[in-house]
Amino acid sequence: MKSRILEKGTELFFRYGVKTVTMDAISSDLGISKKTIYQHFPDKDSMVYEVVKNFIELDVAKWEELDRLYSNVIEKMFKSFEMTKDLLTQMNPRLLFEIQKYFPAAFELFTNHGEKYIHSNLIADFKKGAQFGYFRSDIDFELLARLRMAEVNLAFNPDFFPNNKLPLFETQMVLMDVFMRGILTEKGLTLYTSYQNNLK
Repeated sequence: MKSRILEKGTELFFRYGVKTVTMDAISSDLGISKKTIYQHFPDKDSMVYEVVKNFIELDVAKWEELDRLYSNVIEKMFKSFEMTKDLLTQMNPRLLFEIQKYFPAAFELFTNHGEKYIHSNLIADFKKGAQFGYFRSDIDFELLARLRMAEVNLAFNPDFFPNNKLPLFETQMVLMDVFMRGILTEKGLTLYTSYQNNLK
């Protein structure tokens, strides 16, 4: 039952945001009593925390699968976007902002994941890409990793695109494209463009 509740909570939080979705809404959607939910999650904070924790575990599994399947870092990058397209298409753009504002313990989990895992993986990818001649080697990889993470997070900031001019997935694709074209060599750009054309 706990896994069912967590799955439904994740679905509703990602679709509508964490602020507006109540425990009543989750229990109603599942057709169970709110008391049943509280047997597994004492409050909304604990449920949001578990949702973020579960998301991080799935994210780590995704990175490990990509590392295992794709040795080419540019191909890996495009495959990662394909894997997250459905998620980003359905995700409420305010989700991360709301977790940061209203659920600090859950947001700290997310922040630590970024600092300890995503950051080091990005640096490894940039180094590998540079070794193969795809990326420029004259830029600090630590700085590049922090810039890329900041760009991804920026798209979730409600002040960034207040009128929602572009859906979240398209916004992330545009930001990624601008970023990549700043670090690619001629060799890397040729390969990148070929993958980009196949994506269209």
